[in-house]
Amino acid sequence: MGADQNLAVHSAWADAENQHDLSRHHEFLHDDIVVHQAGQEPIVGFDAYMAMMDNLYAALDGFSTTLEDQFATDDRVVCRWESSGIHSGEMNGIPATGRRLTFAGVSLWEFDDGKARCGWIFPDIAALMAQLM
Repeated sequence: MGADQNLAVHSAWADAENQHDLSRHHEFLHDDIVVHQAGQEPIVGFDAYMAMMDNLYAALDGFSTTLEDQFATDDRVVCRWESSGIHSGEMNGIPATGRRLTFAGVSLWEFDDGKARCGWIFPDIAALMAQLM
């Protein structure tokens, strides 16, 4: 697949997550997806990714992400994004505060045959933690 197709898949994936609809994720992710996140153990496998998203939705009511910039090659997508939601559940060991949280970050995804196989997510943890405290 080419860069344009990878961008289209990445955008559709983000749209589905913004609608809290994980039913189409087999279209976007390989079963053996590995996601590396700053400061955390890797998320390994499709089911673990889905559990991560369920936990995120439980922690941030109304969670959504705006894709600010996307760049792609035939096997990579890099994106600068901003996410937000109401802190309505436990997050990183911190009980719900009821505050609106907004944080930005960058992600890099390796694509293979039109689906993400591996990714690295770098949220602005300092900004997020400042809002949680």
